[in-house]
Amino acid sequence: MAPLILDGKKTQRDISEGMRHFVNDHVKKGFVNPCLAIVQVGDDKASDSYIRNKKKFGESIGVQVLHIHLPKDISEAEVLTEIKSLNTDESVHGIILQLPLPRDLNKELLIEAIHHSKDVDGLTSKNVKGLWVGSDKSLVPATSRGILTLLKHYNIDVRGKKVVVIGRSALVGKPTAMLMLKENATVSICHSETPNIETYTLDADIIISAVGRPRFITSYHVRPGQIVIDVGITIDTMDKVCKGDVDFAEVAPIVKAISPVPGGVGPMTVLSLFQNLLDVYTKKVIQL
Repeated sequence: MAPLILDGKKTQRDISEGMRHFVNDHVKKGFVNPCLAIVQVGDDKASDSYIRNKKKFGESIGVQVLHIHLPKDISEAEVLTEIKSLNTDESVHGIILQLPLPRDLNKELLIEAIHHSKDVDGLTSKNVKGLWVGSDKSLVPATSRGILTLLKHYNIDVRGKKVVVIGRSALVGKPTAMLMLKENATVSICHSETPNIETYTLDADIIISAVGRPRFITSYHVRPGQIVIDVGITIDTMDKVCKGDVDFAEVAPIVKAISPVPGGVGPMTVLSLFQNLLDVYTKKVIQL
């Protein structure tokens, strides 16, 4: 029996329609358009592509996207000044600092400079702490939120399930584990150095892999009835193909449901970034 394909592109389209109507309704009532500011320092081809995708999606739902492109030789103090200016600009509802940054800039310092209420990437310490303690007021990192939204869209309940998160990064692995725990799953965190990792994956109901190693998860690691979420993205420089952590051809015939790469978690990350933005915008509208 063919597995259920957890289609991030379709899910994005389904949910974005409601977001577009939401923005339209508020603009018709006289409220300003939601606005996202993307701060990019230097030039990076992958970043350029990600920013184009964000701008395209934002504009499709009526969100204004400001792309603030700063030169790579800019000083840290000047970047801080730009971020602080956006913090106080009432027309800007969300701010993201596009990564990676030039090596001479302090990533943690610059991210922390973003006011937590506009931190739609969910990376500032206040939002991280909020996720850690289970607060409903913190902004959740977009990829983690996207994974949960994708599961919910396909009526997959994580409550009471054994979830194995493979990967311990601050951007994806750790926040995803905490979000699953908040949703009452029983969570294990593994990584590329976990010995006998198959003993964890075979016991899991849901496997979420985010290690960035092509075909790290094979038929050896899975069994029938499981849900597999592939977060890994590796670009093969030889054939220009985007590969996930999961060997899709091997794993898909075995499991119950699986997300593809590309077209799975990637579109959900973009969607969730703008869901975070609209959450911030909604609070501002209510306060007005």
